[in-house]
Amino acid sequence: MRSNLESYYHRSRLIVKYWENTLSEEESEELEAWIDASEENRLLFAELSKEVTLKEELKQMGKYHPQQAWKKVEAGRKEKKQVPWAGVIATLIMLLLAITLKWCYLREAPPVDKKIDNRGISR
Repeated sequence: MRSNLESYYHRSRLIVKYWENTLSEEESEELEAWIDASEENRLLFAELSKEVTLKEELKQMGKYHPQQAWKKVEAGRKEKKQVPWAGVIATLIMLLLAITLKWCYLREAPPVDKKIDNRGISR
């Protein structure tokens, strides 16, 4: 019986051999049995196989010229950015409105110069 670590290593070797298309018939049957053993194994194999697809895509990307791509990035950075004037104006209007409302509603009442005594006479 293999330890867990040995078992993981063995399965990973089978998967790599599968990618390289170098599996023997016995190894192929063993890998298929492992994949069919559980949904978790099937999903793991599918996810790992996506990595191979990604590596192939990366090889294709290697055919592109990074200097040309960088020039496009630099050209985009040099373009002037438009200021969203509508947003700036709306923000300023809201700020002025808030200040005006605060000033109107929260200001203190002016002090009263005259006092009224308990007889209703102002002095």
